[in-house]
Amino acid sequence: MHAALLFLAADSPLDIVVKIFGPFGVKPELLFAQIINFGVVSAVVYYFAIKPVLATVDQRNKKIAEGLQYTEEVKKKLADTETQQAEVLKQASLEGKKIITEARDTGKALVEKAAQDATRTAEDIIKKGHEANALERTQMLNDLRREVAQLVVTTTNRVLGRDLTPEERARFNSSAVQDLSKN
Repeated sequence: MHAALLFLAADSPLDIVVKIFGPFGVKPELLFAQIINFGVVSAVVYYFAIKPVLATVDQRNKKIAEGLQYTEEVKKKLADTETQQAEVLKQASLEGKKIITEARDTGKALVEKAAQDATRTAEDIIKKGHEANALERTQMLNDLRREVAQLVVTTTNRVLGRDLTPEERARFNSSAVQDLSKN
């Protein structure tokens, strides 16, 4: 094998290629032309086919990444909104309970006040009734005293058979009033 390497080292690079690929039917001029053609075709395919496809793939990848990012943001916003909604519902429930409690308390206070007012009104009516009864009783007693005094005077007139003088009448009246006042 060292002999083959020494054999190859003595020739020029083109001779080496010809010696290696020659038995396979490869001609160096055509090989270089094919390499150049392959390079040109590769460059044309790269610039006009692969590069636009890669650009389109990159754009789509960016759009997909943006879409995924947007989806994540929407998920976060949705979660935040649900949290806020739950908090608002909780607050509304607490405020509703508070309002109901206040309404009950206010209702109880109004019922108690109405009961107190009704009690006061009833007491006032009873008090006025007692006052009216007392006044009427006093008036009836006064009327009774006058009538009794008149009866005493009339009875005395008939018993004595004569008319009483105004002084006698006054004396009998005051005496009858004093007797009635004691009872």
